[in-house]
Amino acid sequence: MFRYTFATLALAMLLLSGCNTLSGQPQITRAAINPEVLEPGTSAVITLDVKDKQNVVERIEGVVLEDPRITFRLRDDGQPPDEKADDNVWSMQVDVPFQAPPGQFRLEFTAYGPDGMPVSIRDDAGEVITLQQTVSINIQFPPK
Repeated sequence: MFRYTFATLALAMLLLSGCNTLSGQPQITRAAINPEVLEPGTSAVITLDVKDKQNVVERIEGVVLEDPRITFRLRDDGQPPDEKADDNVWSMQVDVPFQAPPGQFRLEFTAYGPDGMPVSIRDDAGEVITLQQTVSINIQFPPK
């Protein structure tokens, strides 16, 4: 009887006291590119701020959705343009090729865990999704 009561009490405490997996899961809190408008031959810095209390995110990789052959990897190792190692601010420099066409492009970033698999989280509706963020960039020719 004591074991049953103790187990029931422990389960109730667990359910009521913060077994909220949504608050403890990693999330991308900010994604930015600076400058926001790029020209062929220029560079920009992409930065993603990640909230990751349990250090689930081991790497972040990106792809240009309009041309999936173009992939890249962000850094959190303190090497420029990343300012500080292991601060969960992931950065990379993007060099826009001189032959880049003008237009709007989407960069999709995916977080990966230590097992090499994409990090799964639950969205607000409780559905399991991949921890991803999309950033739009605008490439335009310089004014003449």
